[in-house]
Amino acid sequence: MLTKSRTLLHFIILVFKKTLKYRHVILSLSLVSLVLYFYKLLFFGDLGAMFRSEERLDFRFVDAEVTEDGRTAYMNKWVGFPHLAHVDCKAALSKKQDNRLYPKTVMRVAASQIAQDSRNCSSFLHEYGFQRFSNVSQEEVEFPIAFIILFHKDLDQVMHLLRQIYRPHNVYCLSVDLNSDPGFINSVRAVAACFPNVFLATQLEHIVYAGYARLMADIHCMRDLVAHQVRWRYLINMPGQQFPLKTNLEMVKILKIFNGANDMLGVTGKRSLPQRYKIKHRVILDSKTGKNITAETVERNPPPPHNFQIVKGSAYGAFSRAFVLFVLVNKKVWDLIRWSKDIESPDEYVWSTVHHTKLLDVPGGYRGLPEKKKYLTTYVAWENESPCATIHVRWVCIFSTSDLPMLAGRHELFANKFYIDFHPTALHCLDQFLYNLTVTGTSRDLQFYRSLPFVGPHKETGED
Repeated sequence: MLTKSRTLLHFIILVFKKTLKYRHVILSLSLVSLVLYFYKLLFFGDLGAMFRSEERLDFRFVDAEVTEDGRTAYMNKWVGFPHLAHVDCKAALSKKQDNRLYPKTVMRVAASQIAQDSRNCSSFLHEYGFQRFSNVSQEEVEFPIAFIILFHKDLDQVMHLLRQIYRPHNVYCLSVDLNSDPGFINSVRAVAACFPNVFLATQLEHIVYAGYARLMADIHCMRDLVAHQVRWRYLINMPGQQFPLKTNLEMVKILKIFNGANDMLGVTGKRSLPQRYKIKHRVILDSKTGKNITAETVERNPPPPHNFQIVKGSAYGAFSRAFVLFVLVNKKVWDLIRWSKDIESPDEYVWSTVHHTKLLDVPGGYRGLPEKKKYLTTYVAWENESPCATIHVRWVCIFSTSDLPMLAGRHELFANKFYIDFHPTALHCLDQFLYNLTVTGTSRDLQFYRSLPFVGPHKETGED
């Protein structure tokens, strides 16, 4: 017994001596471990919610099947993708999941098949679930919204988006890239013919990435929407790869709080990428791909007209009706639009520059420091700026199932972007989440929006 005690004592003494000898290494390793642990918590755990710039919404997954409409919709497979009906969306939305546990593909529907199905409009609208929201609140009816959707492929994904944001009192302009196959454009035209408030833009463009045609595509839809009989209150533009994070009712309530204020991103200084507008750009043919691209020249671009101070933003925003009417007729704005023909990505500069300018009395404009204003129309997880569970394309995260809990707590109206052929469960579960909120009449807390400094506590009348 004494021998064992001595052996144990010798072992303790040896460990103590070794600890003293290598104390600096042990301390360093402990500190590194602690830093890595807090880094993990900050960006992927609960600690992150404490330090990020925006508070998160509380997640609540309501059950739509407690209602008659909900039971009918689920029975008819009008929610999400029918082939993913077995997915547990409550679990996927409640806590970050491993993407490997969820389907990476979904059965696709060709554009030609969708067009074929639309030959019988009554059957088409029923089978594709466009009548799943049988009850629309009076508040929504009195506050119609206009939408622009720009796309060139994946009509089945666009239909998934359109079904979620579709309401019979809103209005929708579809702008299809003329570089698309003519059969695809005809399929879109056939589908639009089944709706009294969905139409193909009267003028389409051959879209070149980062080119002037992208800006003009929105302008053509703006003109069409202004001429439409629906007197919409706000306009929201988007690509076909976006998806909403809010129900239509929630959007209405938020836009009413905005009370005519536009929502656009604003960036100045070096972050505005001055090379894009100080050097002329031209559309040229890429010999490798055989496609037109926007390329930088060696020629300097003249300063913008009327001494506009250039502000970079996003191509997408929430525009008040008064703002759209203003930009379509104002001579100085059109001088800026024509000047932008020689810059890269004019759609990311024109609207934001006009919105933030102090030269004109712009309806819904913002005269404060652009970076101080929160941008709430579209959430994008940029590379090196925000967590992303999978891949980036052109520095933009392609959202997946693992991103769902984070997306469910965002304050933005939409998120960009999703691919129907890349972790489609994300689209499936978001549609289910929003459908359930809609059919149960659930709206999440609006205090965050009421506290925004650019709207003010007194602005909730919805008048523009």
